[in-house]
Amino acid sequence: MNRHRRFLARVFLPCWAMAGAFVMPTAAAHAIGLNSPFATVMPKLEVDTQFTCPDQPPKVEKSLSVTSIYDQNDPSHSKIDDEQFDEYSEAMSGVRNYLTAVTKYASDYVSSKGARVASGVCAVTWLDAWAKGDALSDLGTRQSALSATRIVGGMGMAWLAVRGVAEAMHYDSSTLADWFERRATDFIATYEESGNLGSNRSNHRYWGGFAVAASGVMAGDMDKLKWGVQSFKIGACQIREDGALPLELNRKKRARDYHFHAIAPMVMIGELAAANGLDAYGQCGGAFQRLVKFALTQVEDPSLIVALTGTKQQTIPDRDGHPRGDRFAWVDPYFKRFGGSEADYGFTLDRPLFSSNLGGRITTYVEAVAN
Repeated sequence: MNRHRRFLARVFLPCWAMAGAFVMPTAAAHAIGLNSPFATVMPKLEVDTQFTCPDQPPKVEKSLSVTSIYDQNDPSHSKIDDEQFDEYSEAMSGVRNYLTAVTKYASDYVSSKGARVASGVCAVTWLDAWAKGDALSDLGTRQSALSATRIVGGMGMAWLAVRGVAEAMHYDSSTLADWFERRATDFIATYEESGNLGSNRSNHRYWGGFAVAASGVMAGDMDKLKWGVQSFKIGACQIREDGALPLELNRKKRARDYHFHAIAPMVMIGELAAANGLDAYGQCGGAFQRLVKFALTQVEDPSLIVALTGTKQQTIPDRDGHPRGDRFAWVDPYFKRFGGSEADYGFTLDRPLFSSNLGGRITTYVEAVAN
C-alpha cells in the first residue's frame, strides 16, 4: 500500500463509517472539475495521524419554503415585515447554520496550510452527506430558490477549498457533482422560465449566476460556468455612467447595501471565469469597474446615493469600528486582481474577511499558496 492508502485505511475509514455515508471506491473515481480561482492546498499527511470528524453532519434540509422578508405593499421592498422576517429566519436557520459550519471547516483547513486535515475531512463529509440526502431539492416557492442560490454558491466554493483533501483520500465525488448539477439546472429554470421579472435582472440573478458558475466549476461543466458569466453580463450592461445599478437604486433606503450585495456574487463569477479562461470583468466595456468605484465611494460619504434615491441610507453594520466584513469579503479577490485597497476610499476592514455565502474566509483563500 502506498502512503495515502495506508493513511486512509487507518484514519479516514473510521471517520466515514461513523458518519454512515461513505463507501471507499475501488479506484480514484473523483471528478477534478474546472480550475478554482484560489490555490489548491494539499493536506499534510503524517503516517501516525489519528483523528475523526468531531461533529456529525446535521439532518439534511431537503425542503425549503420561504417568502420575502419585506412588506409586499412597499414597492421598494425596503421595509421589513417583522413577522415575515421571523418566519424566514426560522425556516432558513438550518441551512444557514450548516453552511456556516462547512465554510468554517474549509477555511480552517486552508488557513492551516493543510495541517488541519480533520477540518478538511469534515467539510467533505458534510458536503457528501447533504448531496446524498438530495438537499434543497424541494423548493416550495420562488423565494426559496432565490435564497438557496447563496447556500449552494457557498457550498461550491467550500468544496473547491478542500478539493485537495478529497483528492488525497480518493473520494469519489460523482454523487456530489451530480447534486451540484441538479441544483444548478433547477436555478437556471427558475430564472429562464419566469419571464421579465425584476429579480431575473437584479442582484438575485447575479447570486443565481454565482451558484450555477460555482456548481459548473465543481462538476467540470463549462456550459454552467458560461451561464454564470451571462448572468454577470446582465448586471454589467445595466450599469449607468455614474456607476449605479438602477434596479438596486429602486431599493431606496437599502440601495447602498444592495449595491454591495449585488457586487459580491459578480466578483466571484469574475474570478471563477478568469480561472478558466473566460472574461466576465470585461463585459460591456468593463463597466463593472464603475460599479465598484461608485459603491465604495458611498461607504464614508453616501451623499450621491442619497441624492439618487431621495432617501437617507441604512447604516452599514459595523464590528469594532469597521464595516462588517461579510459585506465586503469580495474586496480581497477584487483588489488582488485590480490593485488598490479600501483605504483608497477612506475606510478600513478587519481581516480576515469571512462570508459563508461566498464560501468562507475569503482573505485566507486569496492568500493561500499551493503546496
